[in-house]
Amino acid sequence: MEELIRLRHELHRNPELSGKERETGKRIRFYLSRYSPDELYTGIAGEGMAAVFKGKSEGPTILFRCDLDALPMHETSKISYASIHPGISHACGHDGHMAMVSGLANRIKSNPLKRGRVILFYQPEEENGTGALKSVRRLRELNLYPDMAFAIHNMPKHKKGNIILAEHTFAAASKGLIVKLIGKASHAAYPENGINPSFAIAEIIQGINEIASLPHYSSFVLITIVHIRVGEIAFGTSPGYGELMCTLRAYSDADMSLLTDRTIELVKKSGIKHGVNIEFNFTDIYPSAVCDNKLTEEIKLVCKQNGIPFSTIEKPNRWSEDFSHFLVRGPGVIMGLGAGEDQPDLHSPDFDFPDDIIPYGMNVMDGIITKHLR
Repeated sequence: MEELIRLRHELHRNPELSGKERETGKRIRFYLSRYSPDELYTGIAGEGMAAVFKGKSEGPTILFRCDLDALPMHETSKISYASIHPGISHACGHDGHMAMVSGLANRIKSNPLKRGRVILFYQPEEENGTGALKSVRRLRELNLYPDMAFAIHNMPKHKKGNIILAEHTFAAASKGLIVKLIGKASHAAYPENGINPSFAIAEIIQGINEIASLPHYSSFVLITIVHIRVGEIAFGTSPGYGELMCTLRAYSDADMSLLTDRTIELVKKSGIKHGVNIEFNFTDIYPSAVCDNKLTEEIKLVCKQNGIPFSTIEKPNRWSEDFSHFLVRGPGVIMGLGAGEDQPDLHSPDFDFPDDIIPYGMNVMDGIITKHLR
C-alpha cells in the first residue's frame, strides 16, 4: 500500500488537464514497468494507455478503466503533496482512481491469471467529455475491446469504503445544447429597424422552465440554463446576435430523446415567431449509465465473500458519467466508492482522495478477476 500511496501523492502533486496528460502517462508507465505487462499500448485517443495481462489459456477479456486528467481548479488544501501547478488540481479524485487500477498489476503478478485477459485502461480526457468515445473506437481497432468493462468513481458523502451499486441506471444521460440566434443589429434609438434576439431568448427561457413538467416522461428530467449572452456592452446598439446554452438531463435515454425534441421544437418556434435565424448544436453528450444486472449481482457476491460493505442506490445519480459510452456497447458496471461522509464534494478546491479507501476498490476489482479468470 505504501507504494500505491506514494504513486497517488505524486500524481496529485503533478496534475494535468484533459488532452495534456503526457507526464501522468510517463509516471504510470514507470510504475507498471515493475510488473511487466504482457502488452502495453500507448497513444490511445491521445495520451490513453492499455496495460494487458494474459492468462495461460483463452478466456474472456475484462477491462478496468480509470481516468488520467485533472480539473482547471486551484487547490486550496494545505497537504504536503498539494498541486504544484496553479489553477490545476485533482479535485475529482482521478489520482485515486489511477492508484486503484494500477494496484491490480501487483495483484495479478502475485496471483496470475489462469485464462483470458485483464486490461488496465487509463483513459484521457474524461473531464472534457471527449475521451471515452474516442477510446472505445480505438480499443476496437486494436482488438482490445473487452467482454466486460468496469469502472469505479469515488463518492463523497457516503461511508468510507462502501461500494455503491445501482440495480439498473447508475447515472443520468445528459447533453449540452448551444443555441445561436441571429437577428439584425440597429441603433438603440431605432430598435424597430433591427431584429433583437432578446425577445426570442426570453420566450425560450420561459418555455424551458415549463418543458420538464410536461407529461409522458417516465422519470426524472431536468433542463438547466448555464449561459446567456445578448450582444455586446454598447448602449447605443440594439443587438442582433445572442446565445443560450443549457444542459439537458434524464434518467433514461428515451426520456432524453423526448426532452430533446420538445426543446428543439420550442427553440425553432420562438425563432420563427420573432424573426431570428436559429442555429443549434449539441456537445458533451452522455447516454445514461445502465449497468448489467448479472454483473451487478456478481459484484454483490464478491463483496459478501470478501467482507466489503456495499449498498444500492434507490435512484440514479443526477450527474453523468462518460463511462456510459462503454456500457452502451457491451456489458459492464460503474460503481461508486464511498469517500467519507465529511469529505468535501467532488470538484471542490479542497478535495483530496482518501488513501484509506484504495484497498476497498482494489479488492472489489481483484475479486471480479478471481471470479472470471483465476
